[in-house]
Amino acid sequence: MTATEDPVVRQYRYLVATGPVDALQVAHHEALERLDHSGREAVLRAVQEAFVAGDRLSPEDTTAVARLLVRGERRAPGDFRRACAPQVLHALAERVVASDAAFGLFAGYGDWDGEDPAPADAGVDHGGVRGRDTDPAAEAWAHARAYGAGQFGIGAGPG
Repeated sequence: MTATEDPVVRQYRYLVATGPVDALQVAHHEALERLDHSGREAVLRAVQEAFVAGDRLSPEDTTAVARLLVRGERRAPGDFRRACAPQVLHALAERVVASDAAFGLFAGYGDWDGEDPAPADAGVDHGGVRGRDTDPAAEAWAHARAYGAGQFGIGAGPG
């Protein structure tokens, strides 16, 4: 934590770095619902700037905005926070930290060194399994083909 870092934003950083994606998406959805229209609009603009995504979304699409924000921040830690105005970030962070979905996700916060994780590989989404070299869907199709799935009318699959 830097000498000037907002303590609420630090807690928010911890949650985004360590919390389960599904809980974070719910927490962000809850937080966005509690922001006024201009706050949601500012968050959406920051998401669009940081991740070059969400151009067709409106500030009322809180579920989609929450999903983009969480997944984008997981792939490129800090990009959203840098694109977001400090007062908007504080308002969002305050609501995320206080959300029902974030309850119980602070175990280990006292031992956290404050470092953001390394950016995730922007390639294939391996379903949250870090360090995995293969595509789970391709593995499933290969397994199905190996055990004669074709004889049951199941298609040839993607590859």
